[in-house]
Amino acid sequence: MKKFLWQVEPDWTNGITETLEWKTDILQSYSGAEQRIARRLSPRRTFEFSILINGNERARFENKLAYVGGNSWYFPIFTDVTYLETDVDLNTTVLPCSTTGRDFVIGNKVLIKSEMNNINRSALLEIADVNENSITLINPLKSRFTAGACIYPVRLAVLTDVPQLTHYNDDLLSAQIRFRISEHNAFSNDISYLPIYRHFPVLTMYPDWSESLKGQYERFLIELDNGSSIPTRLDTAKLPFWVQEFRWFVTDRTEQMLLRKLFYYLTGSQKCIWVSTQISDFNIIAVNGQILDIENVGFYEIGLMPGRKDVVITLCNGDVLYRRIETVAAVSDEIERLLLNDSINVNAEDILSVSFLTLCRLDSDSVSWEHVTDADGLANITCSFRGIRDELESI
Repeated sequence: MKKFLWQVEPDWTNGITETLEWKTDILQSYSGAEQRIARRLSPRRTFEFSILINGNERARFENKLAYVGGNSWYFPIFTDVTYLETDVDLNTTVLPCSTTGRDFVIGNKVLIKSEMNNINRSALLEIADVNENSITLINPLKSRFTAGACIYPVRLAVLTDVPQLTHYNDDLLSAQIRFRISEHNAFSNDISYLPIYRHFPVLTMYPDWSESLKGQYERFLIELDNGSSIPTRLDTAKLPFWVQEFRWFVTDRTEQMLLRKLFYYLTGSQKCIWVSTQISDFNIIAVNGQILDIENVGFYEIGLMPGRKDVVITLCNGDVLYRRIETVAAVSDEIERLLLNDSINVNAEDILSVSFLTLCRLDSDSVSWEHVTDADGLANITCSFRGIRDELESI
């Protein structure tokens, strides 16, 4: 069946929600030990948005929708739009534009679109090569395009659901659209920009605190209850597993690209990363090499346990230090003493915060990416991290 180009622009009032969804088999014992197996080479990728159209555009849309049905469309990735930097003439095969962080793939299609004298002009062409500053086409352009024309990566995609059309009158129509990409969704998983601590990368991107972030300490609990006697509860792992919500409100393409690389590295729930609690867990009184004197917070009472041995020390000048707590002792009712695995050459007043550092994986294989604008602008990304037993990982 003939494939049509999806030409209806999204209504950006509510943005575009992109979802990346991996598939991980997690084999978990009652002790909390895990074996995690990735079942997809790349995530399934869906885009959800609304449309609001009328006139000739509405009639064209309904005709194509009735014809295509469950088959594939050529779907422009609206969030990855870039712009033609100079005018291009007939028979040109090179489009000067920025491609960094965008989904242009050799062998796939590219859409170039502009409006001149109130006439829409577009061309759907195949990509021969991609570099940072240009796209090379297999076939030359058959029309002239001026600087500022929109250039979109194009992917084959299917509608996950039959859209329900809302007619406000005999001409105006709205609908909620959800597309799933029907191709391999590859992206770089290079996280060399992140520091490494004890063989695993450390998350350095701070969350957005404009809204409250939720967290909890999960446990493996089994309750035995015969309905007559007092129920018996078993804590099989005898350890807490920290779960923390994270939200990023990013404002440019570079930030979005770095986060996307991180999620592709994590492969859903498969791989691990060190995550800070992002709060001040200890108040420092004095520093003496490997020894930290802290305000008594009852840490000595619970002792060292997996997930609460490693710390990140943030200095007032922005530097960070990663250390492991070897022992803890109570000096008095007001002071506890921590012995670190390595000394720190700073004064107590140089330390901004000390937070626990926990080895985590994503708590879900799904990551929500809410594009307020295209990826050069604003996006809201949410996910949750779940602590694992770092002493049982291959480190």
